Amino acid sequence: MRVSTNMIYDQGVIALQKQSAALLYTGQQIATGRKILTPSDDPVGSARALDVSQSKSVNQQFITNQGYAEDALKLVEGQLDGAGEIIQYARDRVLAAGNPALSPADRQSIATDLRSQFDAMLAIANTRDANGDYLFAGYRSNTPPFEKTDLAGTPGTEYKGDQGSRTMQVSSSRFMPVSFGGEVAFGSEGDGVFKVLGDFITALETGSDVPGAVSTALGGLDESLDRVLTTRAQIGSQLVEVEQLGFIGSDLDLQYQTTLSDLQDLDYNEAISRLTQQRTFLEAAQQSFLKTTGLSLFNYLS
Repeated sequence: MRVSTNMIYDQGVIALQKQSAALLYTGQQIATGRKILTPSDDPVGSARALDVSQSKSVNQQFITNQGYAEDALKLVEGQLDGAGEIIQYARDRVLAAGNPALSPADRQSIATDLRSQFDAMLAIANTRDANGDYLFAGYRSNTPPFEKTDLAGTPGTEYKGDQGSRTMQVSSSRFMPVSFGGEVAFGSEGDGVFKVLGDFITALETGSDVPGAVSTALGGLDESLDRVLTTRAQIGSQLVEVEQLGFIGSDLDLQYQTTLSDLQDLDYNEAISRLTQQRTFLEAAQQSFLKTTGLSLFNYLS
């Protein structure tokens, strides 16, 4: 078989190109810190890394949603705490109004105080969150849920919301309620804290059957307080659940990050050792190429 000068030259060039390409690839790996630079380098590893990255992204969104849900629930819980304090204060005032030694002026003073408490409760019932949504309007979050009415001097409300509950996805299978309908905490128009307060205020101002009104109001306020406490207990349970989901999400995020690191991150010690070896091979190939291409028949003629 004849070996031409061009063949020797071409083979030398190809060898140099391969060594240079390998050296450049390793340099790029070290510069980026990644062992897979393009999907063609490792199709299986690249596909696996893509799947893990997508799962990590979804899990991170759940973690973000958990934070939003926690904030929303804490806001509702805080408002209900305030509502419970108002109900308890109103109950104390109702008990005080039952004292037979009070004068009509004293009862009028209590009625005026309870009107203020009515308005304070109404403000809580119409609370908005940071996005401007009403907490206790159900799905109709753009509408103030409770509209104040005044029928023949008796304060009352008309509910404009619904009994839906907006939810937020906090895990792959959990949609958690983060808002509540007005009936959950404040009762319906015909049976709730506003109705109780309104009727009792009217009884004080008119002086009609105050002892009976006191008994009725105490029963109604106790029911309203139980309703608020029940809702707060539900929210407390949900907050514990969110916390537990947060722990699980953090563990998953760490697992995904570890898997991605194993798939993508470069072993610098191995890469630097390989780079040194490839540089040595390239230098040797260059020297060999120079010697081979410098050969001539005249070198052997005397």
